Amino acid sequence: MSSITIGKIVQLVEDPYQTVAEFKKHSNKKVIGCFPMEVPEELIHAAGFYPIVIWVGNEPVTIGHSYTMYYNCAIVRTFIDDIVRGRLRFMDGIVVARQCLPTHELAFVVERNAKLPYLEYLYLPALYPSKNAFPSNATRNFTIYEFKRLKNSIEKFSGKKIDENNLIESIKIYNENRKLLRDIYELRRKNPQSIRAWEMVSLIWSSMIIPKEEHSEMLKQVLEELKGREVLVGDRLKVILVGCMCHVPRSDILRIIEDLGMVVVDDDIYVGSRYIYNDVKLNGDPIISLVERYFSRIPPTLTKGDWEIDWGKYIVDMVKKVKADGVITLMPKFCPPHLCNYPDFKRTLIENNIPEVLIEMEHEAVTLETVRLKLQAFTESLRRR
Repeated sequence: MSSITIGKIVQLVEDPYQTVAEFKKHSNKKVIGCFPMEVPEELIHAAGFYPIVIWVGNEPVTIGHSYTMYYNCAIVRTFIDDIVRGRLRFMDGIVVARQCLPTHELAFVVERNAKLPYLEYLYLPALYPSKNAFPSNATRNFTIYEFKRLKNSIEKFSGKKIDENNLIESIKIYNENRKLLRDIYELRRKNPQSIRAWEMVSLIWSSMIIPKEEHSEMLKQVLEELKGREVLVGDRLKVILVGCMCHVPRSDILRIIEDLGMVVVDDDIYVGSRYIYNDVKLNGDPIISLVERYFSRIPPTLTKGDWEIDWGKYIVDMVKKVKADGVITLMPKFCPPHLCNYPDFKRTLIENNIPEVLIEMEHEAVTLETVRLKLQAFTESLRRR
């Protein structure tokens, strides 16, 4: 592999369509798109396919509005628009996991209008197991059933069985990639100014669209680059990014954050620490191991209920751990799960005297100057504390 720098990885995610098309040609594998957050990519990888995570499109929605409501979130609208316009011809199939109402709609719209060779819908429980709410065994058994059903569906499409040893090897490949990314996160926590916010997001996003084996080799070079990199100078306010479910944070907003004298020291976003939070612990049946990872992520995604874990308290602990000055919430417009959780989250931060600002993101109608003014006011309030 030729020399890889963070700058080159940033370039790869600037045009994810071209990047995936080129890696598909290079790998000679079928591409299976995974709707964000819940799909066990390792199962798809073990079948000899090339799994990628679906992203928000980079062009305005046009004819896609004839197939979906304008008040759906950007990833649903742009994916439907991309697929009916033929921008995703490199994709041989998709797997959609149950997590919110618009994803239900997306699967049926694609099935009716795109005619992909492969489409599967993964039903997952809306609530995590809880000793006080309902029998945990029932929830786990249902999830095991669904993961096995997905495995059978993939096998039917591929025409061959997924060997248990192949699945174990795929899990190890994914675990290695997650660990390398966590190592970079740890470097950032120790020296936040060693890597820019959009660079960190690009590293995570690239792992979602580049074959894991090749991406891990890239990360090994990036780690060496970071260890020898000169850091930003100056007294910067340390902030944590939260939210941004399913969506990739806009790089222009991340740049504004740093232009105003802040530095992102940690995050709780999907195209961030949530994607790599924990590994699959291999212990017996690899399918069971995948299910255990699904249930052991802390905190669970906002599309899932959990009576025993509080998102706000989790962020409070994160703020204390990295000694952050404040929290920036990135909320995609038309995201009911995030919107419903936000009031309790905000109250918890207020009770713990933690400053927070909400930035609403929309695919097409974001006025960056308004975002800048809001973040500038937030910065000034932090410096006055």
